[in-house]
Amino acid sequence: MSYLYVGATAETDRDALTAIGAFFSVQFALPVRKIDLPSVDFAFDARRHQYGSIPALEMVYRLCPGDAVKLLAVTERDLFIPVLTFVFGHAQLGGRAALISLARLRQEFYGLQPDLPVLLERACKEALHETGHTFGLVHCSDIGCAMALSTRVQQIDHKRAAFCPVCSRRLPAGVTI
Repeated sequence: MSYLYVGATAETDRDALTAIGAFFSVQFALPVRKIDLPSVDFAFDARRHQYGSIPALEMVYRLCPGDAVKLLAVTERDLFIPVLTFVFGHAQLGGRAALISLARLRQEFYGLQPDLPVLLERACKEALHETGHTFGLVHCSDIGCAMALSTRVQQIDHKRAAFCPVCSRRLPAGVTI
């Protein structure tokens, strides 16, 4: 049997991990398993005070269980790629591994009061987005689709936690939403 894995680093909010796992159980016609993952602290860039998503994603890929269809990793660390100031997540297009960061999904990152429901909704949307990339989906022009590009947290807030009909049809055979 094959599984959709959701893994988290030790510092990751367990409420978010539980919410993503439950969301994936409803969204995908695949059984979901949770696993613990090692820290991404090795990817810290002292100059940027952030964590490189490329080496972190490579680690996630290496740790992908043999019975995994996909592995989504969740961390609290603020991620970046060299050409961008930050990323909410990163995935292998058509691959097995994806990674999201909760850092910029939290209200308190923007100087606001913590709001767990907002965090969980954003986390589920970004988890779906990055996992969509692993199923071969690219960014969508429908701004309400989970696959729409988000460069600001407000764009995440305006998305649905679902793929649009066009993206849903582009999923590989056997993957149902």
